[in-house]
Amino acid sequence: MRPKYVNQIGVIREFGGVELGDARRRKRLMKIVTKLDQKPDDSFPQALATEGDLEAFYRFVRNRAVGFDALFAGHRSATVDRARTHDEVLALHDTTEFSFGGTRAGMGRLKKGGHGFLGHFTQIVSADEAHAPLGTIAVESWARSGPTPTALRQQKKITYAQMHAMPSEQDRWLRGVDAAEAAVGGRTSLIHVMDSEADDYCLMAALAESRRRWVIRLCYDRKLAEGEIGQPTKTRELVAQRDVACTREVKVSRRRKQPGSDTHRRRAVRPHRTATLAISATPATFQAPPYVTGHAKSLGVHIVAAREVDPPADHEPIEWLLITTEPIDTDEQILKVVDTYRGRWVIEEFFKALKTGCAFEARELESWHTIQNALGLLVPVAWRLLDLRTRSRDDRGDEPARRVLTELEIQVLRRAAEKPLPAAPTVRDVLLAIARLGGHLRSNGEPGWRVLGRGYQDLLMMVAGFKLARAANM
Repeated sequence: MRPKYVNQIGVIREFGGVELGDARRRKRLMKIVTKLDQKPDDSFPQALATEGDLEAFYRFVRNRAVGFDALFAGHRSATVDRARTHDEVLALHDTTEFSFGGTRAGMGRLKKGGHGFLGHFTQIVSADEAHAPLGTIAVESWARSGPTPTALRQQKKITYAQMHAMPSEQDRWLRGVDAAEAAVGGRTSLIHVMDSEADDYCLMAALAESRRRWVIRLCYDRKLAEGEIGQPTKTRELVAQRDVACTREVKVSRRRKQPGSDTHRRRAVRPHRTATLAISATPATFQAPPYVTGHAKSLGVHIVAAREVDPPADHEPIEWLLITTEPIDTDEQILKVVDTYRGRWVIEEFFKALKTGCAFEARELESWHTIQNALGLLVPVAWRLLDLRTRSRDDRGDEPARRVLTELEIQVLRRAAEKPLPAAPTVRDVLLAIARLGGHLRSNGEPGWRVLGRGYQDLLMMVAGFKLARAANM
């Protein structure tokens, strides 16, 4: 049995291994991170308060000796340490756009309009039902300076074969896998999880060839390798012939109106609900598209199909076609594939923590270099906010409060809490008290990560005041 990792609230430890080549830079880094951690959604001028601290911050992020890779190294190392306490973990891969107002040096055009850059993240979460966030293990950022190969093909400026011969943004998925595997160095088993944007024959073939573990949601109705006459020739036809093996009830999160939702089925507005999924599974052999070179002309996979039973009227049923090489011999193994894919929601919440909780896109910085350094500072803070919220909801909520707070913080919270804390408070007790400090109302349901962040900021300020008062009386 591996030892259970004990995490303390606070983000300083995430920068413990950062090397910046100068002790003064490291001291400045720790001071900046402490202030940002206390006020994650404030602007830099608000969080840093004094003119001297703000000027020092701008000098720090503009410094060419400081870069994203160096700032991120400590959090990546801490993430690996947390992952090592598990026999297997999920590596969630996804890409998001960061949009910034105005024109900034080094930024490029975005698909949804405006200027900014794209970030591809690999988030590590526990493989159990809690899907606890353990940290970010890989990040790749880039700005588009010209049309993508896909756009050139759509404009008929290149052929289909030429498009697939060009370097593509699609290659980021495999780079993320390789970066995550290199970081853990075989010290834990990774199951790589990706949404339908990653549905690519070459990617799946490369993962299979390197014996990686993976679950990818199907986007295309892929052609099957030729079989006997009368057998299915496409994936969906094959799946439709398979009997239901098992069912699973899942909670479906609410989806608000999004750009393009009127024409895109997967972005349509939907209410929060509990859905019953009918699940089947089957082996299949994909036939390689004509343009594929360097990989086998066929690929053996397993398909796990999950479709909602009796969805609400006027709502599209939940439907997942999951491609994997994980075993599907038993109902338990089939359900594990479905539950593995369900863990993907954590990376979406991480993006919300980074964009909304840390207000990353609102940062007033003028160049690629400074914005990337700000990203390096805020990724660990966003993880902390998400971790705080998750701890209030999973089975760790019954652990002693000292797992997440110092004794002094518990003492101050006991005095400040609107509702008296128990004599031996649990993690959930103190996190609900922190949420109430942040403005959470019981009638609003479970506390979100944002109110937890605000409440913790207030607690830190009260602890600081307590320390000052105690020092003045000594």
